[in-house]
Amino acid sequence: MSSTSVLLALVTVALNSAAQLLLRTAALRGANVTSPLSLAGSPHFLVALTAYAASVLSWLTVLKRTPLPIAMPFMALTYVAVPLGARALFGDPLQLRAVLGMGLVIAGVLLVAR
Repeated sequence: MSSTSVLLALVTVALNSAAQLLLRTAALRGANVTSPLSLAGSPHFLVALTAYAASVLSWLTVLKRTPLPIAMPFMALTYVAVPLGARALFGDPLQLRAVLGMGLVIAGVLLVAR
């Protein structure tokens, strides 16, 4: 996998992870799926949608350059970034099993990316 593709895959993971954290923030601040106006009025929700859209565009660029079986494992890094971000931003608990699992995910991505 080229260094450009790796960088774009990591940008995709960052955008996707940011979108997840922004959606959690929106939910905690009153955005409600049963009230479309609460969604439209939530800056966190709107930025999350924008981050998702940007992640799709960057992912398409990765897929144009890299075979899917090599690129796809990078998306698993969201299982590392989101819990770490949730811990930092919301104080969510992080159990030892989760941390060990994150280590395995990182090892797997490094193995496939080589």
